[in-house]
Amino acid sequence: MVKLTKPKTFQAYLDNCHRRYSCVHCRAHLASHDDLISKSFQGSQGRAYLFNSVVNVGCGPAEERVLLTGLHAVSDIFCENCNTTLGWKYEQAYESSQKYKEGKYIIEVSHMIKDNGWD
Repeated sequence: MVKLTKPKTFQAYLDNCHRRYSCVHCRAHLASHDDLISKSFQGSQGRAYLFNSVVNVGCGPAEERVLLTGLHAVSDIFCENCNTTLGWKYEQAYESSQKYKEGKYIIEVSHMIKDNGWD
C-alpha cells in the first residue's frame, strides 16, 4: 500500500511581486527583487546577494564569525521547505562602518533562481 503525503506548502507566497528569487532546490519563494540591496557580496561558496527581507527561511543560533569585512554575529539561514542552508543573517556588526548590515540577509547565488517576470 502506498501512502500519499501532501507536499509541503510555503509559509509565504510572493505572488504580488513582479520579480522574485526562489530556492533552486525546491522553488520556495525567498525574496522580492525590490528587497535586493546589493549583488556585491561573497558567501562561503561564492557570490551572494544582500536582501533587506526574506520569506520561508529559518534561522539557526547566532555565532561570531570573522568575515571579509570583520567580526560579525551571524545566524545561518535555511529554506524552511527543503532545509538547505542558503546563507546567513547579520545579527550584529562590531565595526561602525558595517552596522547597515544588521538585520539583513545574505543568500548565495548558487542556492537561488530568478523566478516570475524576468526577461
